[in-house]
Amino acid sequence: MRDPQADIGRRVWVACPRCDDQVHCAACAAGRSCETHWRFLLGAEGRRVFVQCPGCWHRWWHDTGFGVGDRPAGLDEVPDFPQRGGAAA
Repeated sequence: MRDPQADIGRRVWVACPRCDDQVHCAACAAGRSCETHWRFLLGAEGRRVFVQCPGCWHRWWHDTGFGVGDRPAGLDEVPDFPQRGGAAA
């Protein structure tokens, strides 16, 4: 059954572990997104996405392997800038 959150405007291209329908697709094998083997994007949490296959209706969490937690430590820290004119405000 199609999930109520399924919207064709929100799609991802990942392999379905149940139907394995993209195996013989040249575009999918080359790592490109084809017009046939997309999945509904139902939700996202950090680097994981919750998807549904429109072919077999299987739903699962897929770990994308990148995203939250991949940034080097200290990258988002704001540097201390000297006061203007050298005096404390």
